[in-house]
Amino acid sequence: MVEEIKFRIFVRQERNNIINHYIKTKRTMSLFTKAKKTAPKTTKAKAEKVRITIEDSTFFDKITKLEALQDTMKSSKAKADMISDELKDLGKEKWAELYAETGKNPGSVMLEQINDSDDVAQVMFLPTDKYITINEERAEELRETYSEDIVTEDTTFSFDSKMIEKYGEILSQLIMDSDEIAEKDKEKIIKATTKFSVAKGTIDSFKTYGEIDEVMEAVRPVIALKNVEVIKG
Repeated sequence: MVEEIKFRIFVRQERNNIINHYIKTKRTMSLFTKAKKTAPKTTKAKAEKVRITIEDSTFFDKITKLEALQDTMKSSKAKADMISDELKDLGKEKWAELYAETGKNPGSVMLEQINDSDDVAQVMFLPTDKYITINEERAEELRETYSEDIVTEDTTFSFDSKMIEKYGEILSQLIMDSDEIAEKDKEKIIKATTKFSVAKGTIDSFKTYGEIDEVMEAVRPVIALKNVEVIKG
């Protein structure tokens, strides 16, 4: 009788262990299942769109004018971008001279010219503490030329989707069981992406790195032009 009771207790415990393991596995597996279900679906665009005929008599003329205007806008934007670059070059030279003279970041300034009629052509020249994207090679060049602190390095780790698909269940039960994952796959599971960028605040420290205009050209801060206008005298 005692042995029978012990056997029943053993069976009950084993059953509970199996149920708990099943629940735990379902919960951990759901991390990847949920992520997969919530991932945005991509669908191929249809080869042809449904075509609807418009009877309005002004439609054809509107399309013709809009097409012409859009072409003009593209052409005008290209010309505007070219003139903006030329103005930025003029501004950088004078801004760097002022920086060198005062020893501190001038911030945003107004570039201006007054003609014989006392009309004022002006634009705000705004260098920012944002910089063009750099790669590892360029980052190393900047470090060697100036100093280590002119560049920041940010590494992001992510899971390889193929490895998640292959070892999802194991990873769900606490990331990795070294006995069950092939040695050749271990280093593939987590991917590292390193991003290099010019350090924040560099624009305020140009003078410590050398000639202002040279440092400015090396790190290339993003420059904006605002409030372009001609004020009649």
